[in-house]
Amino acid sequence: MTSSMDYMKLVLTAPSNGFYMKQDVFGRSGHFTTSPEISQIFGELIAVWAVNEWQRFNSSRPLRIVELGPGRGTLVSDISRVLNKFSHTRDQASLHLVEISPYLVQLQEQKLCGNVSVLGKDDFTRHDSLTKLGLPITWYRSLDQVPEVPGFTVYIAHEFLDALPIHKFQKNESGEWREILVDIDANEELRYIISRHPTPASKLLITHDHDLSLDHLEICPEAALTVEKIAERLNRNDGCFLICDYGYDDKEKKSRDTFRAFRNHSQWDPLKEPGSADLTADVDFGYLKRHVGDKSLTYGPIDQQTFLKNLGIAVRLAMLLQAANAEQKKDLISGAKMILDDMGSRFKFMAMFPKLSKHLFKTDPPGFSSVYSPL
Repeated sequence: MTSSMDYMKLVLTAPSNGFYMKQDVFGRSGHFTTSPEISQIFGELIAVWAVNEWQRFNSSRPLRIVELGPGRGTLVSDISRVLNKFSHTRDQASLHLVEISPYLVQLQEQKLCGNVSVLGKDDFTRHDSLTKLGLPITWYRSLDQVPEVPGFTVYIAHEFLDALPIHKFQKNESGEWREILVDIDANEELRYIISRHPTPASKLLITHDHDLSLDHLEICPEAALTVEKIAERLNRNDGCFLICDYGYDDKEKKSRDTFRAFRNHSQWDPLKEPGSADLTADVDFGYLKRHVGDKSLTYGPIDQQTFLKNLGIAVRLAMLLQAANAEQKKDLISGAKMILDDMGSRFKFMAMFPKLSKHLFKTDPPGFSSVYSPL
């Protein structure tokens, strides 16, 4: 018997056979596709957003891009291509990738640097290299290993928080909170059970930071800890944190089970054949905002469609179409349609800034017009 958090962590990141540790799970040939894999415009607009924030604060200082869980490296590749186009960013920028999977580090280094020098180094803690464009790049196994140095740091988490393990809780017939656990039945099949008594997790995690009127709660301590750590980093050294993930805010919140699995682009039973499918749960943006409310200035969440339109995706698409052939035009249009229409309402953006930055600017950051909600 184990918690859903321990089960999820084991299935996804066990060193020997965790889902992310042994295979390329992204793209059409993998188990799911992300926005950067669908359209280059996505990463280009993220890069422009990051550079704009750097310039708003002070572009005379070094710019560091830190991506959490970079997947294949497609997003940071598109970002680096934009940074390389301008001498003032090219000369001051560096890339920093937080990745727990040695296998994915190899994919990322091959894509970004054109070689693989960490092959077989499962126990690396830090790896330095240069991209094909000449940008300094460093890999780390955890956020804590990323040094805090003077400059402006843009932290990016795209489809990262949804993969962090959650605890699941359910009210029993007496209205008392009980934890949902993973157990093995008489046929040696995995199943869910409800704990008979309060668990340490239910005693510690179920607080008034959550909507206790609901019958079902999903709580991700690692997501809360991640945003808290970055909020503290932003207050010590300038920067910002851009989050893009599927999830909900307080207006949309309701009792629902969002813990699920995806295999070969189709939904799958999370308890079936552990390690063969991706496990995920929606991000509770409202909880994350409340968790860092006294430490951070937050914007959003705002849906992906609105965010990308506010950043000028139509203008960028038109520019690319002018230089494209017929087949390229078809791909560009279908890619833009997918990240705007198919994924546009499901995914949301949220940004975090140092608490004191509210006194520096009169306007919201690009993409978040009129959605600033002070805490």
